[in-house]
Amino acid sequence: MVETITGSQAIESIGKEIYGEKFSIEEADKKSVYKDVYNSFIKNNKGKAKKGICLVGGLGVGKSAMMKVFHKLFRNSNSRFRWVSGYELKDLSEMLTIQQIKEMYGYELKCDLYIDDIGISVDVKRYGNTVNIITEILMERYDLFIETGFKTHISSNLPTVMKGINTPTINSVYGNRVYDRIKEMCEVIIFKGESQRK
Repeated sequence: MVETITGSQAIESIGKEIYGEKFSIEEADKKSVYKDVYNSFIKNNKGKAKKGICLVGGLGVGKSAMMKVFHKLFRNSNSRFRWVSGYELKDLSEMLTIQQIKEMYGYELKCDLYIDDIGISVDVKRYGNTVNIITEILMERYDLFIETGFKTHISSNLPTVMKGINTPTINSVYGNRVYDRIKEMCEVIIFKGESQRK
């Protein structure tokens, strides 16, 4: 395993293994986002990381791709984590009860967790009430973090602050209570740049 992001052969090698030869890391990203996230996982591996990470950035900038690389790179270390996407949670909400989903990914999951793309709506109607599955999981993961130190990593296309009059934000979608807890349990890292999808 590489010790520093500057010698990022392992990251690029795994990226190419997953995505093919087209995978590459922009120099600016190596020095900023990849370095910050990689260092967070290295600290976690040594028992020094205090928080999870919250990756925020536009569509197609590489948040999920980066986390897939790190998921594989750290799969046999103390930095390993489970993975679930907002879309998977949406699908599960049509097959399982809210309690079953919370048991799978909330307080009962005694390990680190990455929730990919919390920007999608996962509202479920039960007995006339609307419940947001991601809100429920994040609230339970916060309690788990406070009591045990297990981390939650998340990514979102939603900005953390208002960029336009009609722009939804993490705060406006999930509310002050959830956003305040995200800030306490995650280090927010902004992923800049344009979409790489063609």
